[in-house]
Amino acid sequence: MNVDLYLLSQAAFPTGGLYFNNQTWAEETEGKHVIIHNNYIIGYDNKMKRFHDFGLWLVYDHAYESPLGKLE
Repeated sequence: MNVDLYLLSQAAFPTGGLYFNNQTWAEETEGKHVIIHNNYIIGYDNKMKRFHDFGLWLVYDHAYESPLGKLE
């Protein structure tokens, strides 16, 4: 079995540590981000707060997150 492996662009798929802790980098790569990982922080509420604080969470009805409702 052959598997193709490709590295994702760090500008398009930054880690939470890079995006949230390096404002200069975030500004220099603005417009290139596809998904911003919300790692480097522990806890559901902390992750949600950080996304809200940075204007990155646009869904406020948990029914739209998943068919199961709020994910925890």
